[in-house]
Amino acid sequence: MRIAIDARLNAYRQGGISQYTRQLLMALPDVARDDEFVCLQHRDQLRPLAIAPNVSRRTALTPPHHRFEQWTLPLEVMLARPNVLHCPDFIAPTRRPCPAVVTIHDLAFMHYPEILDDSARAYYGQVKSNAPRADGVIAVSEATRQDIAQFLDMPAEQIDVIHEAAASLYQPIELRAGEARVLNGKPVQAGSFLLFVSTLEPRKNLPTLLQALRICLDRQPNAGYRLLIVGRRGWRDEAIFAAVRDLNLADHVQFAGGVGQYDLRWLYNACRIYINPSLYEGFGLPLLEAMACGAACLAAATSSLPEIGGNAAVYVPPLDADIWADEIAALWDDDERRAELGRMGVARARQFSWARAARETMAVYRRAAERLPARAVVAPPAAPLFARELAALEPSTAMHAMHVPSPGGPRACLRCGANLVPGTLQSQLALRPLAEHEGSQPIAPRMWACARCGHVELVLDWSVAVHQAVPDAPEAAQPLAHAEANADLPEPIDPADAPEEIAPPVDVAAEVDAPEEIAPPAEAAAEANAPEEIAPPADAAAEANAPEEIVAAAAAEASAPEEIAPPAEDSADEPEERLAALEIPELHPAPLDAIAAAVNGHDAPHSVAANGAAGPDAHAPAGEDAPPPGAPPAGTGRRGRPRAEPAAETPKRRQNRAKRK
Repeated sequence: MRIAIDARLNAYRQGGISQYTRQLLMALPDVARDDEFVCLQHRDQLRPLAIAPNVSRRTALTPPHHRFEQWTLPLEVMLARPNVLHCPDFIAPTRRPCPAVVTIHDLAFMHYPEILDDSARAYYGQVKSNAPRADGVIAVSEATRQDIAQFLDMPAEQIDVIHEAAASLYQPIELRAGEARVLNGKPVQAGSFLLFVSTLEPRKNLPTLLQALRICLDRQPNAGYRLLIVGRRGWRDEAIFAAVRDLNLADHVQFAGGVGQYDLRWLYNACRIYINPSLYEGFGLPLLEAMACGAACLAAATSSLPEIGGNAAVYVPPLDADIWADEIAALWDDDERRAELGRMGVARARQFSWARAARETMAVYRRAAERLPARAVVAPPAAPLFARELAALEPSTAMHAMHVPSPGGPRACLRCGANLVPGTLQSQLALRPLAEHEGSQPIAPRMWACARCGHVELVLDWSVAVHQAVPDAPEAAQPLAHAEANADLPEPIDPADAPEEIAPPVDVAAEVDAPEEIAPPAEAAAEANAPEEIAPPADAAAEANAPEEIVAAAAAEASAPEEIAPPAEDSADEPEERLAALEIPELHPAPLDAIAAAVNGHDAPHSVAANGAAGPDAHAPAGEDAPPPGAPPAGTGRRGRPRAEPAAETPKRRQNRAKRK
């Protein structure tokens, strides 16, 4: 499969969407070695984003967010001839030559419309009509998927949640005591600053953080609080610089601008506290990068930040400057707490991987190329029924009512689809019945937690509910699938109670009074037609050459079960002459072939004979001219049937025979 990825925005920006595109392009070639990737880069960016045997760079002339993008970009995509086009920047061409997949990182501009300027509003305003037309939609978090379903009116099952991850570069490093670096002409010493990393824009909520810093300085002027802001200027950032000026924070706030990735890794490791006070985040990649480096993190309790940070960060209401100041002061002087948060952050960051994100993205590509629908969202279990309600139902109805995921697992997270981990509750909880069910006892639920997004579920144990309703029914809580799997299996039959027709084969042989060495034990169907006497040995029944007895033996052959008798010797008489000398009565059950075989002594069953007639060996003479054992008698074919008279030889046949010679 040939996949084109729109990476034109990387020529203008480095973080956010550009970082997502770069990391995805670096991970995809390793997980899909048989597929080909085309990186559409702007002409101003000559250096390829990814270098791999199955990755090629192609120059795109259309700038990102251009007003003619919907007309010119499809032409450039058509020249690349991909099977799928991936647009990481929200919008895909409406008129396109191939299926398209879009990634929606957040819908902050719908939560806060005032944060966009006119040009950004014109571009991102297309998302409401563009996303439903895409062949695949990727959300970077469960919070973003919920926003897409709400604001864009799309079914949640048509949206795939694929989490981002921190680059492998971001990891803990060893720092020397008093180590410092120079950023933007000013020295920065390790362990002496608060760190904020993001583009400067209104939704990052920097004015609230600056107010909290002012409160901390007023409470403890000599504590040494200092804030380092890393990130390029975005849009409508005038309020940030005005707050620094109005709060008299010029000596305590440093704007470092954009920095390289190695300097950023050092800052994550060297900061005293990393802070993310954003009002809204689609994913929060800087938070995950800081945790991967072992930084103690403070984050706003909003949007996707709790989903990403889990229990490895401290969450604060985004607009309460006093609480921000309290948490900053508490962590600033607590070395043990910061070290503990750092260890928890590293473990949390390891749960995210770009390799896994690449595999999940490839699955979306393949579905889009085949025009298949997105995977279904795990449906929540049905509403629980209390014990008294289960007792009032019929047994079959109760079984269908209990057809829900087992409380013993495994279970999938309803938010992100990951496997849930069972846990224990610190406090005792019980599910109390309604007022009209006072007789039912409370039922304790079981806790399941998601390590990826932090989602917690309390699951009702159905076995407890059923046993309260029907104490004498130990199998009532068995899964319904087990009952359906065994529905078609017959019940075992006791040999003592079995009827005669299906009794063991040994009893059948005993009923016929046949010797064990002769009677076939498995042919129970031959009882009705079996004779009362057993045929004597072949050498003791030479008088069986009478025509009447031969005809009777042939009639018994037609009603006896088919058996393959060993070939035997036969007399030299021609079968036609012997058949002509017989006066054969009309016997419908016996065909002519069976009669002829009985005359020649072939194919007649030797285990059971009729009317005391001997087996086939009784007709075999002991002369020297007899054929060897196993050979067919003279004048017959391989199966003992009489051969037809050869036709008169015509001149044509004579000529063909001469040619063959």
